Amino acid sequence: MQKQLHIYLLLLSFTIPLIGLGQVKQLSLEEALQLAGENNRSAKVAEARQQAARGSYRMTNSLFLPGLSVSHTGVSTNDPLSAFGFKLKQEVVTQADFNPAMLNDPDDIENYSTKIELQQPILNVDGIYARKAAKNQYEAVSLQTERTRQQIQYEVKKAYFQLELAQSAVEVLQQSVNVAKEALTLTKDNEAQGFVKHADVLEASVRMEERQSQLREANNQLQTANEFLAHLVGLDLNSSIEPTDSMVEDPAQFTVNYNPGELENRSDLKAVQKQIEATENMLRSEKMKFIPRVNAFGSYEWNDKEILGTSASNYMVGASLSWDLFSGYKNVGSVQKASAQLNEARYNYDDYLSQSQIQLNRAKRKLELTYQQIQSGKLAKEQAEESLRIRTDRFEQGLEKTTDLLIAEALASKKNLDYIQRIYNYKQAVFELELLLEKEINE
Repeated sequence: MQKQLHIYLLLLSFTIPLIGLGQVKQLSLEEALQLAGENNRSAKVAEARQQAARGSYRMTNSLFLPGLSVSHTGVSTNDPLSAFGFKLKQEVVTQADFNPAMLNDPDDIENYSTKIELQQPILNVDGIYARKAAKNQYEAVSLQTERTRQQIQYEVKKAYFQLELAQSAVEVLQQSVNVAKEALTLTKDNEAQGFVKHADVLEASVRMEERQSQLREANNQLQTANEFLAHLVGLDLNSSIEPTDSMVEDPAQFTVNYNPGELENRSDLKAVQKQIEATENMLRSEKMKFIPRVNAFGSYEWNDKEILGTSASNYMVGASLSWDLFSGYKNVGSVQKASAQLNEARYNYDDYLSQSQIQLNRAKRKLELTYQQIQSGKLAKEQAEESLRIRTDRFEQGLEKTTDLLIAEALASKKNLDYIQRIYNYKQAVFELELLLEKEINE
């Protein structure tokens, strides 16, 4: 029995690490973008909004297609006019029914009517322009959906490398903690030998606690970055993601070239253009309400004293022309409102285009600035690492104080983190330019 227990414990010791490994999901940037395209909730909301706009546009097919309805109605009445009319519809009128006494006080009569009605639009000019406006609106929503996908890709790229940045920070700070621990151990040994004072030990202890606190904060930021990326790509928030793509250690500088009119071809700006077209068509639609409408109709009806009976039948066909000559300034006010909305849409487009140009210019300057910051950060990192190496050698020979060593190590860690952060800032600037131009930029 004890032997079996040992076997179970041995198997469990192998199984537990495998379970932990199974929770780690290695993910490339391309895979993350693909998952986001399939699972991101904001993208699904945008797609649902697009389908709703498509449904609204399809509803305007009623402007050309006929409307067909079927009804069955049953009534019982002794109303003189209705009773005589139902007898006529049932084709059961006799000479006795013209008796004034029967006409004024008829017996109860039941009538069951089955009716098929057809309505066919012929000329509704205002509806034609309203249909065009609905199509423009659908196209605008489709373009907005595409813009939403572009923004999601931008957020995924940022979050992906934000996770890598957080992992790098944890690694750097873990090394810093290890150095602080070794320095504390060596300081305690030197204190035991009488080479240093107890104050040096306390100073080393404080430095180690500071490093451990920074490490705990970095681990917290790592967890937050992991959860946010999991949210964007539609994974379980408890999933542990391991990026397989890494930021370029020494990225090359490049310039962005684009045509002045290229910005207006961006999906969100084209969506605003479609909304302006929709407003223009709605203004035309309001103006066309002053024109007469022509529609045709027809019906076929069966009447009987029995349910679903068809003993008597009749039909009716016709056409109607309607013309609202005056509606209390309702149509005039609608035209004025649509005209004002069109002016507002045009002003908003010009303002949005100007703001987009400002964002693009700012992003270009940011790209140049972040590249320069990488170069200066690289030099500062190399200088701090060299200084730490020299002080470490001197410390091991007893020629350097513990405080000086820890200060040099803290500076080297900070410069290393600053360098990684600047590389991330550069990548983010690239991603922002890709979003603003809606095209891939190869570094």
